[in-house]
Amino acid sequence: MATKTLTARWLFDGTGDEAIHDAFIQIEDGTIKAVGRREELGTAGANAQDLGEVTLLPGLVNMHTHLTCSATLSVLHDALHDTYETKLMRAIEHARASLLSGVTTIRDCGTLNGIVFSIREASKQGLILAPHVWAAGEVLTSTAGHCWFFGIECDTVDDVRRAVRSQVKAGADYIKVMATGGNLTPNSNPNREQFSRDDMIALVEDSARLGKYVAAHCHGTPGIHNAVAASVRTIEHCSFVVPGDVVYDEVAANGVAEKGIYVVPTISTGERNRQRQLDAGTMSPKQQETRYKRLENLRKLNDLGVKFVSGNDAGMALTRFDDFQLDLELLVEHIGFSATKAIRTATSQAAEAIGSDEFGVLAPGKRADVLAVHGNAVDDIGALRKIEMVMKSGQVVVGG
Repeated sequence: MATKTLTARWLFDGTGDEAIHDAFIQIEDGTIKAVGRREELGTAGANAQDLGEVTLLPGLVNMHTHLTCSATLSVLHDALHDTYETKLMRAIEHARASLLSGVTTIRDCGTLNGIVFSIREASKQGLILAPHVWAAGEVLTSTAGHCWFFGIECDTVDDVRRAVRSQVKAGADYIKVMATGGNLTPNSNPNREQFSRDDMIALVEDSARLGKYVAAHCHGTPGIHNAVAASVRTIEHCSFVVPGDVVYDEVAANGVAEKGIYVVPTISTGERNRQRQLDAGTMSPKQQETRYKRLENLRKLNDLGVKFVSGNDAGMALTRFDDFQLDLELLVEHIGFSATKAIRTATSQAAEAIGSDEFGVLAPGKRADVLAVHGNAVDDIGALRKIEMVMKSGQVVVGG
C-alpha cells in the first residue's frame, strides 16, 4: 500500500497553540500514519513531496450550514419557491464550493431529508465533490415556526417525541430544534421560545435514548434558558434577544458555561450584507448598536470559558459556502482570539462537539483530511484563504 509523505515549513495539528517547524505528515490508505519533524524522516524524506512555505493543518469543519438555501438576498423566496430539483442542484454546488475552499466536513443544520441524506451518501461513495456531511435533516419547529418549510411541525410533548423518532428513523446524525423563532421566517418571533421547558427536556431525553445529541437554534433569551435546562449539546447563535434589544443574561450565560454547552456564534452570518449596507449608507444606528452588543456578549461568553465552535450559517443572505474563513477572521478581530484558538473552533473543538474522534486533528490514526495554506497560519489567520492543497480522506481535491 503506497504511502504519501508531505513536508512543509509549518504544521499545526489542531491542538494547543504551537506549530511544528519543518514538519512532515505521512498518509496511507486515507489515514494519517505519522506526523513529526522533517529530520525524523531520515533517508525516507528523499521521496517526500515538499510543499515549501506552507502550513499543514486539519481540514476545516463548518458547524452550521443549510445546503439548499441560496445565500442570496432572496433566500426566503428561493426556499419557498425553488423546485425540489433546484434545491438538490443548489446543495450539490454548495457542497462542492465548501470542499474546494478547504472545508472537509460540514454539519448541516436543516435541509430536507431526501436531499441532505442523499448528499451525505453521495459524498461517502465519491459520486460528487463534497465534504463529509453530518446532517440533522428536517428541523423540529412549531406550527408555522421558524423554517417550517424544511421542518417537522410539533406542538406537544408527544409531537416532539414522535418527530425525534421519525428523524432518527430517517437517518439523522443528530437532532436540530428551533427553540425560538428566527429572522428568516415571517411571524415566527425570534424573541420568544417555540417550545416549553418540558418540551425541550423531553426532546433531549428521547434523543439521548436513541444515541443522538441536540442542537438548538436560540435567538430569544427564553429559548436559551430552556435549552440550558434541557442540556442540549450545542446552542446555535445564542443571541440574547429580547423585544427590541439585545441584553446579556448572566443566569443563562452561566448555565451555558456550567453545563459545558458548545456555542456556535455564527459570527459572520450576514456580515457581507452588513458591509453592503455600510457601503451604501443604509445601515441604521440601531442595527449598528445591536451588532456591537452581540459581539460584546460573545466576548463575555468567552471570558466565562464557554467553548465556541465555528459555523457561518452558510446559505443565509450573502453568507457563502466558500467564505467560511470569515467566521474565524472575525473571532480574531472582534472577540480577541489568537489565530490558533480560532482554528481550533473549526478543527479539534468542532470534532469534539460533533462527538467524533475520527478527524479534526493531524495525528496518527485520524482521517487524512488535510489543508495546506501559504504562509504561517499560526501567526496569520488570513493565511487560511491562501490555499495550496485540500485533501479529503487522503485524496487530493485541490492542488497536488
